[in-house]
Amino acid sequence: MNGTVRLHRLTMVTEDDGVMVGRPDTGSYAVFPEEGAQALRMFADGVPVGEVADWYERTCGGPLDMDDFLETLADLGFLHTGGPVAEQRRVRWQGLGRALFSWPAWAAYAVLVAAAVTMMVRDPGLRPSYHQVFFTHYLTLIPLTVFALALPCIVVHEAFHALAARRLGLPSTLGIGRRLYYLVAETRLDSLLSVERRKRYLVFWAGMLADVILLCGFTLLSLALDTNAIPSWIHKLCLAVAFTCVLRLIWQFLFYLETDIYYVVSTATGCTDLQNASRFRLRTGFRRTLRLAPPTPDTEWSQRDHAVARWYAPLLFAGYGFSLASLAWAGIPTATHFWTTVADRLGDPHTPFWDLVDAAGFLLLSGLQIGLLVHVTLRDRRNRSRPHSPQGALT
Repeated sequence: MNGTVRLHRLTMVTEDDGVMVGRPDTGSYAVFPEEGAQALRMFADGVPVGEVADWYERTCGGPLDMDDFLETLADLGFLHTGGPVAEQRRVRWQGLGRALFSWPAWAAYAVLVAAAVTMMVRDPGLRPSYHQVFFTHYLTLIPLTVFALALPCIVVHEAFHALAARRLGLPSTLGIGRRLYYLVAETRLDSLLSVERRKRYLVFWAGMLADVILLCGFTLLSLALDTNAIPSWIHKLCLAVAFTCVLRLIWQFLFYLETDIYYVVSTATGCTDLQNASRFRLRTGFRRTLRLAPPTPDTEWSQRDHAVARWYAPLLFAGYGFSLASLAWAGIPTATHFWTTVADRLGDPHTPFWDLVDAAGFLLLSGLQIGLLVHVTLRDRRNRSRPHSPQGALT
């Protein structure tokens, strides 16, 4: 085996349990032992396959199954089969990302937060409360208006994740995902595995930073618009949108749903795929309880993932239990109340016209949401068999 092996442009980051090797352009990553990573470096330097095999045998005291090794590289998409190796492209919006997280920007954020907190202390009416959502009695108008204004806020949240990564030269993609029975916007940042762990934390926290900035901004805007010259519902609507920012901040603490804080914890504990390792541990325990054959893992997890999964798996189980219990306690009764109200309106021949329009609008919105949830669920099931990065997606 005197030929050479051509590789795509790969990144290598030393982890606790090996070297994370990957292609940021495709999001394909895997952990290699140091000797395997060194073999890849030798391939990249043009060392013939036979010499790499000889080096490995001298260093490790045993032969390397080169055919199996090359097959693994091919499965990961690391092998370059023809044409010139693509040059690394400059990531768009990298300058904007650097500006948003520069020291002048941090100073402006601090002033904004200090001003908003001061006003909330002075005026209790500006403090976040669920009462602020009900700025009108129309069932359809509340979700339509709040969602129309909250949607750009969600985009800003995800954009802060993406721009925090792009300032490092890392690409990202936006999309819609699912966490249990929740639909979420998400930013896929598989390329984060290309940089040291300490550089990932700001990317994880960036979305929550955006929510705090938006919360304070809408609170101060509400205060500015609370004048006799402007209809009162406008400043109340600003507070309603500000409250949705609070809900997004609370959501991030549901770490068992792979929120931003989950990735902070996972990175701090040195894990690469903690969520799936914990799920597998739960499935194994469940089948063992039923005296069934243990499940077969579809991937291999690091020793660190298995070690942390011992204490994280019970938290994951409790978290899922909490969400399902919340659905039974509050979600289903609330939905039942809404649907009963709609049915009563549609079934009553004396229902006013605009109340009928309100009920029809609620049915349309609910149908769209349910349809989107079904679509995302089916899409995720189709994608399970495809290779994926352990980094996941930020919400």
